[in-house]
Amino acid sequence: MNTTVRPTLGVQLIVKNEAELLPRCLATLQGADEIIVVDTGSTDQSIAIAAKYGATVVEEPWADDFSAARNTGLAQAASDWVLVLDADETLQHSIESIKDRLRDSAAEAYTVRIENLLGSRPEDRLFHSNVRLFRNGQGYQFHGRIHERIDDSIISRHGAAAIEASDIGILHYGYLPGIMSAKNKISRNEQILRLALAEKPDDPFYTYNLAVTCCQDGRLQEAGELLRRTLDTASLQVSYRPSAIRDLCTIYQATGQLQALDSLLSCELARYPDYPDLQYIQGQSWESQGHFERAVQSYQHALDSASSPAPQRAYVTEQGMNSFRPLHRMGVIAQQLGNQEEAARLFHRALQHHNLYLPALEGIASAFQALAVKDEEIAGLLIRLAGTEQRASRSAIIGTLYKLGAYQAIAKLPPGQFPLEEDTLLCILSSWIISGKYHAYMQAAARLRAGTLQLSAAGLDAETVRQLWLLEAVSAWELGEKLPEDVWQQAPAELRSGLCRIDEQLVPSGQGAGIAGLQAPAAPPVDAALLGEVIRLAVKLEYTTLGNTLAERFPSHTSVLAEALYEEGWRAEAGELFIRLVDRKEASGPSLRYLAELLADQGHYTEAAGWYRLALEEAPGSEVLHAGLALCYLRLAELGLKEVTGSLGQEQVQGPLQEDLAAVTRSITVLSRTPWHTQWTCKQQQRGAELSI
Repeated sequence: MNTTVRPTLGVQLIVKNEAELLPRCLATLQGADEIIVVDTGSTDQSIAIAAKYGATVVEEPWADDFSAARNTGLAQAASDWVLVLDADETLQHSIESIKDRLRDSAAEAYTVRIENLLGSRPEDRLFHSNVRLFRNGQGYQFHGRIHERIDDSIISRHGAAAIEASDIGILHYGYLPGIMSAKNKISRNEQILRLALAEKPDDPFYTYNLAVTCCQDGRLQEAGELLRRTLDTASLQVSYRPSAIRDLCTIYQATGQLQALDSLLSCELARYPDYPDLQYIQGQSWESQGHFERAVQSYQHALDSASSPAPQRAYVTEQGMNSFRPLHRMGVIAQQLGNQEEAARLFHRALQHHNLYLPALEGIASAFQALAVKDEEIAGLLIRLAGTEQRASRSAIIGTLYKLGAYQAIAKLPPGQFPLEEDTLLCILSSWIISGKYHAYMQAAARLRAGTLQLSAAGLDAETVRQLWLLEAVSAWELGEKLPEDVWQQAPAELRSGLCRIDEQLVPSGQGAGIAGLQAPAAPPVDAALLGEVIRLAVKLEYTTLGNTLAERFPSHTSVLAEALYEEGWRAEAGELFIRLVDRKEASGPSLRYLAELLADQGHYTEAAGWYRLALEEAPGSEVLHAGLALCYLRLAELGLKEVTGSLGQEQVQGPLQEDLAAVTRSITVLSRTPWHTQWTCKQQQRGAELSI
């Protein structure tokens, strides 16, 4: 029987105006022998809340120095061990279980696993480890104005072996966009980091963290320069170096600098072969360049890292980098190569790790759709995989079916399992319209207007309300009707006035009073953006007659209709409009690219190349257009070489000419795998199956 006395454990926090988050944090600290809160100038109820939970509050003026505040708290500590927490965090293990762990500990400190929430989706999580638990009374001190560290103080006395890893978990909410914005953390952190760099200009730790702050602010070029500077000056042994590599690779990927990314990883993966994020990023790079075999190898390495021996470093990593994310990408590659059965198997494996990972749900549904499985059976599969108990599950199922155009399957879902909810409302109502359940749609729309179909206490957000009114308008116009004035009085004034001008042109005024009757005496011209949105919605709802009517009434929007039709798979109809635009010398923007794609798909490579060149005059930096043009030239070269080899004898074909043909064919294969072409679902693909142009 172990009679060793359990050590005491105290918790330390720095607080300033954290009344909203502090109760959730303190509620997880039951059993702590002391809680010390250093308040740096709160003007809300933070101090009172801390006192309510039994904390000792030390007030200290803020001096742009987190270490100073931390060390003030340490000076008050009387416990054997200290656990450091922030107000926007919660402890995931009980204090009592941590005390049990510390009873016979020989370590000086422990790292804890911090789970950072980044968004609302289950996979929006970033994990990292940090020293947060250490012995008190040893003279350890925090260092650094921001992102303060105590590990240097411990290592300088006892060496790195004195710090052990633990599975103690902390959940961090502070990176959620709403909290980041409300606390103005980016601006605050940058100010302190620049102060720190003014004092220590060559400190790579501050350079690295300033780069992270610039990334959070969207300043990728500046962040990249700072990260390169960090890597030039930081020791190979510093804990944050792998993260700096990861962040720089992510910037290279976001800015299309794939050669720089591949060059960096060719060296760094040898140092960090068990870092799944780096393997995954390398896989993404190979995949985007059409090197599928290399990409699969990299994704497999990311998967293998999950079962490799424990790494020497605790890497910063996104959730799923060694499981569902690489499995999903491998499934996408299998689909690209035409192996739908293998794709479905890989997507299923991904969903076993995270059953609500939307890309994998969409992937497995599209794979079975390509295998001619009925949409209703696919819906049943999704229900078995995701369940229906959670709102997020129902949203994922309906969103997946809607993206694949399985509108009939959505319309047949049992309302008891799939009630109308805020995040599925538009998909369900649109599916009812497309599937011919117009009466059900009209009933739901009337209840929404009357307020008798209450979906939540907070009500619908403004954008959902706006989309509902657009559905009302487009559905009425498809029937050649005007909505009654008393109905339109309920619509948002700004939207109502914008739709008035469209309504005037579509329905003759003699057909009854409608929204045109609400028009102001001096009505503004038609809102071009709104009109484009209406045309795209009409095409999405398969109201192609209405779409054509809108284009006839507003000829300047013919290109919008053509592009919307093409993107939804109506290639023959879109092709006729593209030709009309060419005749009128009005083809521009995406229309040029789509026309080039249509011609290339039909084997008219010379004509397609001409349209790609015109498109590149408008968007010279477009990689998609460059790839399309290059493919046209390669196809022409292939045809030319085949013609030459066909006219020669067998003995003359062998040699350099055959090697040239093989090289061109390989280049076509690789380049064809890059994202150069519009992608369609199976149903959209079927709409253009008999296209000729």
